[in-house]
Amino acid sequence: MKTLLVFPPVSDPSHPPLGIASLAAYLRQKDLNVTLLDLNLLSYWYLLSEENLRRSAERIRARLSELQSGNRLSMGDAEEYRLLAENSLSEEHIVANAPSALSALRDPAIYAGRSQYGRAANLVRRAMEFVSAAHYPVRWYPRGFSMSYLPTKSGDVLRAATDSSQNIFIPFYESCMSQITAVKPDIIGISINYYCQVVPGITLASMLRGRLKRSFIVVGGGLVCFFEGGWEALRPFSDVIDGLIPYEGEMPLLHLADSLQRGRDLSGVPGLVRFDGPSAVYSPPGPPPDPKRLPPPDFDGLPLDKYLAPKLVLPCLASRGCYWGRCAFCSHDQLYRGRFRKKAAQQVLREMRWLSDRFHANAFYLTDESIPPSVARALARGIARAGAPYTWFGECRFETSLNSEMLAELKAGGCSMLIFGLESGEKRVLNLMEKGIAPEVASEVLRGCERAGIRTFVMFFVGFPTETRDEAERTIEFIEAHRGSITHIAFTNFILEMRSAVHAHPATYAVVTINRYPGEDLKIYAEYSVGEGLTAQEAIAFVDEIKNRPAVGSLISTYLISRMHLTFLPVKEEQAGEETREEVKEDHATRVIDFSRPAEIFPTMADGLVPVTMPFNLEEVRDHLKKDQRGSRASIRKRPTNYLFHAQTEKLVEVGEDGLLLIKPCDGRYALSDILSVLNGRNRKVALQFYRRLCQEGFLLCERQP
Repeated sequence: MKTLLVFPPVSDPSHPPLGIASLAAYLRQKDLNVTLLDLNLLSYWYLLSEENLRRSAERIRARLSELQSGNRLSMGDAEEYRLLAENSLSEEHIVANAPSALSALRDPAIYAGRSQYGRAANLVRRAMEFVSAAHYPVRWYPRGFSMSYLPTKSGDVLRAATDSSQNIFIPFYESCMSQITAVKPDIIGISINYYCQVVPGITLASMLRGRLKRSFIVVGGGLVCFFEGGWEALRPFSDVIDGLIPYEGEMPLLHLADSLQRGRDLSGVPGLVRFDGPSAVYSPPGPPPDPKRLPPPDFDGLPLDKYLAPKLVLPCLASRGCYWGRCAFCSHDQLYRGRFRKKAAQQVLREMRWLSDRFHANAFYLTDESIPPSVARALARGIARAGAPYTWFGECRFETSLNSEMLAELKAGGCSMLIFGLESGEKRVLNLMEKGIAPEVASEVLRGCERAGIRTFVMFFVGFPTETRDEAERTIEFIEAHRGSITHIAFTNFILEMRSAVHAHPATYAVVTINRYPGEDLKIYAEYSVGEGLTAQEAIAFVDEIKNRPAVGSLISTYLISRMHLTFLPVKEEQAGEETREEVKEDHATRVIDFSRPAEIFPTMADGLVPVTMPFNLEEVRDHLKKDQRGSRASIRKRPTNYLFHAQTEKLVEVGEDGLLLIKPCDGRYALSDILSVLNGRNRKVALQFYRRLCQEGFLLCERQP
């Protein structure tokens, strides 16, 4: 039996997927023929290739020409026009430089300072926005993907799977089909863990169904688990998939392969969901596997030389499940059926040695729900004693055992970053959440991490039922007080998960009403209202507000392609290299040049400067969008406007009727005095101010020559 395990877009492209590698290790141990395919990673290399960026540019130009053909722009088209117009200005820069920026994410040199990394990461993000604009209203970004279709509506998902105007993965999958069909798999397993993988995953299943009719297509992954007791919600996909495997898939896949090979009835395969009759058929799985008896993950067959990181980082697990498992807002323990199991630290270290020898890796990501502190300490001690060159990072709880002594041991034993979920800085709210955490303990741990040189990624959310605005502000105060100890934060709003304690016991948390989202049959979250505290809408507004506060916004760092990249960047921003600071000094010196001697100044247009006339005034378009007039019957009148756009900095300035004429002679051959000499006195003064402003903005290089 040949089994193909596929990880579809969209997820983190900086490391290989652990789930399908763990399944492959178990099945290969049982002598099954297993092929792994990481389409998530490969999609980045395909979609951000020069060829695809040029195709996207053609789509942008064609649609922009269509929108600009009339004398008015409708409110419904305003947002699309804005995105197309702004991205069209970056076309030459993105097509020429984005593929190399993607490759640069694998270069250790760019991680020496945050500014070097930021330039490459920003260009990759801009290229993703460029591809998105070409397929409006698509949004594709690191670890995220959306269309006009909702991944929480089964009907939308099936329509999205065939919409080539928006679905950016259809041509990518077409390019992979010969590789997939050559495997001739008997079983195709598709892993879907997040909502942003639903449309890409079902699209892939639909395309494979038409080409490999005899293959058994089964979908597994974390998202599937949440539909237990409601399998019928997934029935609409029964025409493109043959079954589902929720929870841990090692033994269900083995039984499925055995049953298919022997021609047995599949209704008895433990852990398999089928839609053969009027109702879903589900044989509950047996006891979950003991991780102590499982082999280390096997990444053989994955393109380990293409992941977007400066060195190979391999994910692994020290435990399955959550040893705490009490947080009132969380339902992640569902993934492991509420059964926590851990490995001994010695076994984790042996697996690291095996992975290091087999795949030449010495960096590891422990993807546990929360690494047990005793395991973390023993692992670090083992690494230190062995003198092994291993580094690792992963999620951890704020525990009193994480004192300065232990954190120093973790650092000496290879720990580079700890990821914490604090959620709130207010003790009452933490107690209601049943976090088992006190703010003062979190404070000590964070300061201990800073002393030890361990990076920290801390997750917060606002709007837990009964939380007040003042309590939310105390969370912000906590963040501000620990800016020096926190490397990065994630900050979002509370979401009511339908398998959480809050959902099961709403009255305990002053939740008044709970309703399913209308028509969203695949939604695993619920609408709710509260009797006290911030409403859901107020929580969302608060998140938007605090992102603009410097003390908080500076820690969110939206330029990151992967949070894993933090482990390679300097612990502190000011530790960036001297070269970066010298560049800033040199740039500043150029911009404050003395304009009182124009005969010595030879202005030159900066690299990446794009002079352009847009048929519609972009500021007017933005103003209308801010007023949210998209549903209005009003329209925007055509008003041709001259602009200068600087591709590297993304700055766009309106330059008036004569601006493009004034910029044309700035090629470094003419002194500023000669350029100004053709103008009369008044216009000369206005033009001089124009050139000075463009120099200060970085649009002109105004070098002095004696």
